[in-house]
Amino acid sequence: MKRNNPIQVEYQTLVVIWFALLASQILFLVLVFFAKPELFAFDRSTPLLAGQPVITLVFAALAIVFVILSFVMSQQHMRRAIQDQDAGCIQTGLVLGCALSEVPSILGLILAFFFDHPYFYVWIAVGALGVLLHFPRKGNLDAARYKTK
Repeated sequence: MKRNNPIQVEYQTLVVIWFALLASQILFLVLVFFAKPELFAFDRSTPLLAGQPVITLVFAALAIVFVILSFVMSQQHMRRAIQDQDAGCIQTGLVLGCALSEVPSILGLILAFFFDHPYFYVWIAVGALGVLLHFPRKGNLDAARYKTK
């Protein structure tokens, strides 16, 4: 049996973690579908702000802030991993970035369960897009493992 090199094993671990965090986004939609199926009627006559304009706008702003923050924090961890030659920071950056990208999805769940907001899925889509964009790159691991002589 051929043994994988450490970078390949670490990369596979990162992809599995990333996929699990992405799958949680789908589970959020499934949860709403079974708990509040009436929200999936897709009534386009309802205005986007849906009767709670302040809450909708605040949640939209928070979603954008957290997605941007997820990329900033992830990039900081990637830079630190390369600078300190610590591949463990790559995993921390991935998990932190994906977790912060999940905040918009959780806001979407709050809109669905507490406010019956018909466009809750937009927040879940933003969260899923954030997690998708955090797909781990093998080059980051290679850079964090590269030792200069």
